[in-house]
Parts: sequence; C-alpha cells; structure tokens
Amino acid sequence: MFADNENITYKAEYNDAISYKITITGLEYDSNYTYRAIICQKDELDDLNFAAVLGKSFSINYNNEIGLWEGTTLEARDGVKAYAPFEKAGQYYICIARAENHNWFNCKIIDGPREIETPELPPLGERINIYITTYDSTSCHIEVNALNTMFHNGVQRTIRFYVGEVTDTELLKKLSENKEASYDELLQYAKEQLPNLQEDSFQDTKIGIVDYNIIADYPIENGKYYFLYSILDNENGTYVDVEDIEIYNGESTSQGVRLANFEYTVPEEKENPTNINNNIINANNDSTTANKILPKAGISIAILLILIISIICMILLYLKNKKYKIVK
Repeated sequence: MFADNENITYKAEYNDAISYKITITGLEYDSNYTYRAIICQKDELDDLNFAAVLGKSFSINYNNEIGLWEGTTLEARDGVKAYAPFEKAGQYYICIARAENHNWFNCKIIDGPREIETPELPPLGERINIYITTYDSTSCHIEVNALNTMFHNGVQRTIRFYVGEVTDTELLKKLSENKEASYDELLQYAKEQLPNLQEDSFQDTKIGIVDYNIIADYPIENGKYYFLYSILDNENGTYVDVEDIEIYNGESTSQGVRLANFEYTVPEEKENPTNINNNIINANNDSTTANKILPKAGISIAILLILIISIICMILLYLKNKKYKIVK
C-alpha cells in the first residue's frame, strides 16, 4: 500500500494562523496528475482519506521557479472546520498521493508514511491571540489562535492566564524598540511573577472566542504597563505545550480604565536644582562656624589650676617665712 523514496525530503514550518507550510524536494513531477498530502500520526495511518478536500489532505504544487514542491495545511474558511496538524504530542508522518483527473477516490500513494519533524511553534505573540476590545472598556476579547481549537477542530481546550504589572523600565524600553525580539525576556519576567499572581482559566467556546471582564478582577491603572501570560493546556499531555505573552498599557477612557495597545512613554528626567537641598547648611558661609583651630579647653584648665596652686603655695610660704622671722 505504501511507497518509500529515500530521495524525497520534507520540511514543515509555521506559516500563519493555524497553518503550516510544507516544502518537498526530490518528488518527481508529472503534469498528468494532481498531488495531495496528508500529515497524521501512527494511529491514523489506516484511514487516509485523500478524497476529503476539506478534511485532512491538502494540495501540493510544483514551483517551477525554485524547483520545489510547496503546500500549505488547510485553514478554516467559510465556517468549515479545517485540519491543522502538529497540535498533538508525538511523532507525525506524511504521505503523498497522486490522482488522474482529480479522482481522489482512486488515487495512488507514491510516498509514505515518512516521519516528519514537528515544526517550531509560531513566534511569541502569535500563538494565542488575545486582544482588547475598543467598544467595551471592561472586556478582554480572547480568541484562540494556536494549533487545535474549538473553532478549527471542534476540540474544547482550557486556557489559563495571568495578568501582572511590568515595572522594569529597561525591559519596557527594549519592548518599545523591538517588541517581538524582547518577548522572550518578557516571558521570563512574567514567569518570575507567577507565585504572586492570580490564575484564571476558561474553556474554549464553540466559536473560539470569549469576552472576559478583566477589569473586574484586576485593578488596572492609567499610565502603568501590564503583561498577559497565557497557557493553552496540554490536556494531560495529549497536546503540545503552548504558552504566549503580550504586553498592554493601562489607559483611561471616557468609559473608565482599560487595557490598550502597548506604547511606552519614557519618563521625563527632572532637572537638578543649583542647590541640591536648601535645608543643608553650608559650613563655609555660616558665620557661627569657627574659621580657625579652637583651643584645646582641657589643657588650658589644667595649666590654670597649676598656676593657681603655685600662687597659693607661694603665699603660704611667704606667710610662714614671715612668721618665723618674727618668732626668732
């Protein structure tokens, strides 16, 4: 049933939303056929339905300009659930089939199943799409945009999230200069705050969207900065671990304080006054401060006492001597 061509290689990489780009080399091209691919796990190999155009299979096309085959895993469209591979933990396989006149009920598998490496997750900031509505300052409009979701695959997942304040000015500067490049640092910053943060969670809804009254649970203040750290639960190890981070401003509006798109304002530096503190006495200009070395008071008193005692002794000797002369 299956074929294996060692000259064919596959590469999967993140494309956008929940789709992945598949690049294939070494596959021979015949213009008389159309080609499709399926990515699945081992327990799904017995039920490869290439005929399901909006199912698990997706078309691959030969790009003459670069000499490679390319394909994109299906995205949801027109309300139809689409298959996005790589959401589950474990090894994935790819199979290639071809058919004449698009007759996928009578297709032939020309390669596979072949192991294919699970691609890296989308960049931080693009894994779980959480954004703030502008029409309602109390709502946090959360839309799952990562791998398997209720909207795309009909699987209900749990999302946990934390809100915390960002007070590190150096980190805020980095985020303002190149936000995406600083997301890793922001993620580590958020994880360090977790022991002191409140955890909230919800299950993905039927349409993949939930409106959450975030202002009721978190005291958002104008002029401050906040991160939202979110985790798409792996459901006891069934799915790959997905975490994401985003940063917002606390902003006052006519409706109240809400989270808004991030924009960092560098605090104005205060000018240093000529006199740092007018209450500090300047010893050089104080008329009550001595401008010469003070006499050592202890030594002066001792000398004075010696002089007084000497004078008394001299007087006593004088009187005694005078009395002696009279008696004699």
